[in-house]
Amino acid sequence: MVTKFMTSGPLKLGEPLIKLDTVDSTNNYAINLLRNENATEGTVILADFQSLGKGQGGNKWLSDKNQNLLFSIILKPDFLKASKQFYLSMCISNGVAGHVESVAGNAKIKWPNDLLLNNKKVAGILIENTIMKDMLSTSVAGIGLNVNQQQFPESLPEAVSLALATGKQYNLAGLLAGLLEQIENALEPLYRGNYATIRTFYLNRLYRLAEWARYSDEAGIFEGRINDVAESGELIIEKRIGKSFRYSFKELEFV
Repeated sequence: MVTKFMTSGPLKLGEPLIKLDTVDSTNNYAINLLRNENATEGTVILADFQSLGKGQGGNKWLSDKNQNLLFSIILKPDFLKASKQFYLSMCISNGVAGHVESVAGNAKIKWPNDLLLNNKKVAGILIENTIMKDMLSTSVAGIGLNVNQQQFPESLPEAVSLALATGKQYNLAGLLAGLLEQIENALEPLYRGNYATIRTFYLNRLYRLAEWARYSDEAGIFEGRINDVAESGELIIEKRIGKSFRYSFKELEFV
């Protein structure tokens, strides 16, 4: 359990847990809950299937029915400045990465918050925040984790599931319980204001950190090395010319 020091009461994820057969998007469902009623912080919306699952930058999240974990978490981190909202994203990524690593081996976080297993995408995270003045008001963290799916569309050649990576089948309910516990643990430093711990965990698992690799920006393909992630969430990459550049999401592609 995570104690919420800067607002009132404890935070327990999955109480309540709303289970749906089919929904357009668990994030949309959660956002509507927040608009229409005072949804409890820690509420989790879990779906067997999403007809319009959302990924980063307007991408779609494709998933077979009853094979994977598709859920959204409602949070109310009203103590967190909007300028520090990427710390929330790092926490969710840290929690998912920690649990994936515990059940399937070494996991990496591909900036900003995709999860890789054997260099293939096993999970995606989409966080949608509302802001009042300069503080966060509500957050919906949508998570899609490929679990038992055996095949993926040809349009997703870099996708993998836990089952494909390990040769094992997983109990979805048990996996969800462990995952929510890991995310609770990963959120604890945020509620304590311990930002250094969050950054350390995130950077230790960051894909391609301190490695020379190929990227593409508006100027074309180049070789660069990830040196850090700014508090604002921008990726800091050093080019071979010795100068560092900052990139927001969609301004950079991994080659």
